[in-house]
Amino acid sequence: MDFNFLNKPRVPVNRRTLLQTAALTGAGLAVPHFWTGRACAANPIEIVHWSWLAASDGEVWAKMIANFNDAHKDKGVQIRMEVVPEEQYVTKVLAASATGKAPDFGWGTAGKSAQLARDEVTVPLDDLIAASGLDLSDFSASSIAASRYPKYDNKIFMVPMDLMSLQPEINTDHVKEAGLDISKPPTDGATLLEWAKAMTKREGDKVTRSGIMMTGSGVQPTVTWGIVAEQMGFQRASNDLKTACVNPEAGKAAMQWVLDLFDKYKVSTRDVTDRYKAFGTGQGSIFWTGPWTLAGYVAQKLPFKTVLFPKIGSKLVTYFEMGGLELYKQADTGRHEATMQAVKWLSDNSFLWTTVGRGASPRKSLLTRPDYKTAGSPWDIRGAFVDGMSFASIGEIPVVNGPNFTIYSGGNFLAKTLEGVWSGQTTIDAAMQQIQTQWQADLDEG
Repeated sequence: MDFNFLNKPRVPVNRRTLLQTAALTGAGLAVPHFWTGRACAANPIEIVHWSWLAASDGEVWAKMIANFNDAHKDKGVQIRMEVVPEEQYVTKVLAASATGKAPDFGWGTAGKSAQLARDEVTVPLDDLIAASGLDLSDFSASSIAASRYPKYDNKIFMVPMDLMSLQPEINTDHVKEAGLDISKPPTDGATLLEWAKAMTKREGDKVTRSGIMMTGSGVQPTVTWGIVAEQMGFQRASNDLKTACVNPEAGKAAMQWVLDLFDKYKVSTRDVTDRYKAFGTGQGSIFWTGPWTLAGYVAQKLPFKTVLFPKIGSKLVTYFEMGGLELYKQADTGRHEATMQAVKWLSDNSFLWTTVGRGASPRKSLLTRPDYKTAGSPWDIRGAFVDGMSFASIGEIPVVNGPNFTIYSGGNFLAKTLEGVWSGQTTIDAAMQQIQTQWQADLDEG
């Protein structure tokens, strides 16, 4: 592709300047720097990319960007990546866009950017995708559906890059010690509790090793409730996004199920604060988490295997999260074509990202490659995160106040409301009423 048309004044964002000025401006905006001259190997056009990926995810993604730049070093285009903390990301994108200095593209999570779509900060991609030649038929139908916002003309606002779910990681040393068979992991709620009881250790009434890794507040009990509730028949929102809390009794039953892990079965403890560290140091036996944990635990040689989430309720579902790339509004709309070409290349060459990196690939052609199962971590470590996508359906609610509905959160409205239940400060009935009232208002807002 010819990138020469991009040679118009461009104001990229410099991370150092952004961080230095954030405290003064509240916007994190960069000092203007203009690009001039023809696009060529000696003077390449820069496509500015913001990423909030960190730790091992960030390392693999940086390699992806480096691979693009290596492949295009003689083609007059390069990607310059700036890392922005995830908790500041949306605020900084909004501020940068308001002054015409938004990055060309960045990372997003499917369903969480309804506000950006409504405010025309993110760009609908249907026409750009068609013009780029990116083959949508090679993507899973669910990933394309998750990329759309029904309330905004059902347009595509993201190119899917990875598919993630929550599945149980099990410490195999604990399994052996308890006399259990790791080749026959729990597939239902009753067996799950049997395994948890067998692997739990206590000193008096104090749980010193959790059969099921839990925390007293934050993400872990919130996402556990969300998964179990939907397995029991609860829906956060009706399919038409008009009614909140379908089947609230199932939602209340799931709250009781979580409480019972602490107080009835005593296979979990509220004393754990850092769940990742606790599982990594052997303080937990079963830990449902995502593929972002694999690199760290493999590196520390933790003895574990990943299995499929058990069917605790009447249907088998688990948490779904999709990461992808979104394009931002530009004063020079011509930049979008070149940016989409870069995004297409990253998608077409995402084998590294969805094997050594994280999650399963949304691209059918990658999943069917003969080396897909042998690349990256061993299949008994990462395979469940690929196979488990077949029943991972508890994603985001694609409305402006969607973050209030997110079950994988430790500090949103939902987590704070449920925290009162876990601590005994709020009754289950009262919590459900609070959730239903807030969520209905959120759906009514659109």
